[in-house]
Amino acid sequence: MGLDPGLVATGYSIVINTKCLAYGVIKPDPKSDWICRIGEIVKHLKKIIRNYQPEVCVVETLFFRKVSARSIITSAHLRGAILYLLFSEKIPLVEITPAKIKKAVTGNGRASKEQIIYMIHHLYNISEKLNHHTSDALAIAYTYSVAPNNFIPNFKYL
Repeated sequence: MGLDPGLVATGYSIVINTKCLAYGVIKPDPKSDWICRIGEIVKHLKKIIRNYQPEVCVVETLFFRKVSARSIITSAHLRGAILYLLFSEKIPLVEITPAKIKKAVTGNGRASKEQIIYMIHHLYNISEKLNHHTSDALAIAYTYSVAPNNFIPNFKYL
């Protein structure tokens, strides 16, 4: 399962051996406060987890350019809620840097969003228009699926 978590939109993908089973974006009500958005996102992710039973969840490592402290804190709250959900469902978490994802998908660790979207369309043979949250989730899952032994889960269950 690849995730691109965000309070405005959370992209998700379910991939097995580079074959895409499902993808989409969760968009909570923009008028609700951040706590309700987190609850809505986690509720949807729980349904996806129950439907597909992923063996691992892969996310991009946190990377912030120029954003407010409030934005960073609310993003951390969302990631914490997702981490709790994964832990309670016994799903290991793997984090991958943006540069490694870009390199795996395009061959260039400094690729643009447009290049990522173009390659995701090609790699998964998707013809419909993708937003960048969904394409990021697909790119994250793709990176893990082509070389799972290169990444160590942050926690795993015995």
